Amino acid sequence: MTTLQDNAVDPTFQNELISPARLLLLAPSEPRAPIAILSPAKRNALVACFNAGGLHKRDGAWHGPPDGKPVSGMTTADLARDGMLTVTTNHRFGSAQLTERGNWFARTLLCQGTTANSESVRFGSCSPAPTDEVIE
Repeated sequence: MTTLQDNAVDPTFQNELISPARLLLLAPSEPRAPIAILSPAKRNALVACFNAGGLHKRDGAWHGPPDGKPVSGMTTADLARDGMLTVTTNHRFGSAQLTERGNWFARTLLCQGTTANSESVRFGSCSPAPTDEVIE
């Protein structure tokens, strides 16, 4: 069995798997993740992983939701190196789970509607985006 992990990742996010109870979208005081650094493929992979509760490797490709597009193995490996996924493989089979960091990025993506499948938000609600308005 092989587990891909990157030791250069911030220790607070490293190797932390999330539980389904923590699959809530951004809280009002929670900062948004810097999603501009993500490619469209990485964005879609994070959202697919979030919506499906993980990715599973079958037939040579990584899959999230049953009706979703397959995720590239290169994208999955890149996200693992970025500290956003914990990937476990055993020969031809594999699974990938969001880390706390990956969950934060996925929730930000879903709140901002910046992915092709952002309409498939299934959990929680988003806090309103911060404004520059001053309320007196």
